[in-house]
Amino acid sequence: MANHHTAYCKKSVAELTPEQLLRGIRSADLHTIAEDYDLSDAVIADALRQLRIETATRGSSQYFRICYRPDGQRQIDLERWPTAEEVEAVKAEVLQELEGEPLFEKVSAHLGQTVDIVSASFGSSQEEGMAPVIASEAVRWLAEQFDGIS
Repeated sequence: MANHHTAYCKKSVAELTPEQLLRGIRSADLHTIAEDYDLSDAVIADALRQLRIETATRGSSQYFRICYRPDGQRQIDLERWPTAEEVEAVKAEVLQELEGEPLFEKVSAHLGQTVDIVSASFGSSQEEGMAPVIASEAVRWLAEQFDGIS
């Protein structure tokens, strides 16, 4: 089963480079954050040692793969919605899901100015324990840098 963390950004993420993303992820204290997930020091250190960003393609779409485990194992895929039409469709879905919620007006105002949506998807198996830590920090950093919410 895939999990997702998503950033809704008011500034375009189109020019983001793998190097910028890696610096952003590494700027967080991932070791301390991972401790809240009851991960062992060995698991945390191993993931941080292997942490790198690759550019990948699926069809005509390009995305970033955040690698934190050995090759051949599931990593974290960070994808940007490629067209304005897709961004608008997702915004409409989110607003429909949030209708009647206490933060609806605030989220609606932000989504009205959103130009880019970026989502980090990852697995939920026990072996992927660092995935939610890294994915959430990647999305949090994107939201900070590109005037977004996550």
